[in-house]
Amino acid sequence: MSTISFDDFTKLDIRVGRVHDVETVTGSKKLIKIMIDIGGETRQCVAGIGSQYQPDELQDKQVIVIMNLAPRKIFGIESQVMLLAAVDGDIVSLLQPDKKTSVGAKVG
Repeated sequence: MSTISFDDFTKLDIRVGRVHDVETVTGSKKLIKIMIDIGGETRQCVAGIGSQYQPDELQDKQVIVIMNLAPRKIFGIESQVMLLAAVDGDIVSLLQPDKKTSVGAKVG
């Protein structure tokens, strides 16, 4: 993987969000649709983590998202943010603050 400059990194708008609504995507085994509060704004995310997380496990969880990626349709549903997670083989672990943090706080 190639390296990026610090200036490229600073172009990413990474923030803390809070999950407030989650549902499985009909017809998919792994996709879930997540509504995430980013502090005064709600964004929709479609993520392939349904085999690792049940919707009720995600409710009210703080998560880390990238805000400024171009929206993308996944299974016909627009995903407006990217949820960040560590992936180790078949194990997916969502990135989240280790302390209670304000929704919308910038990560840098």
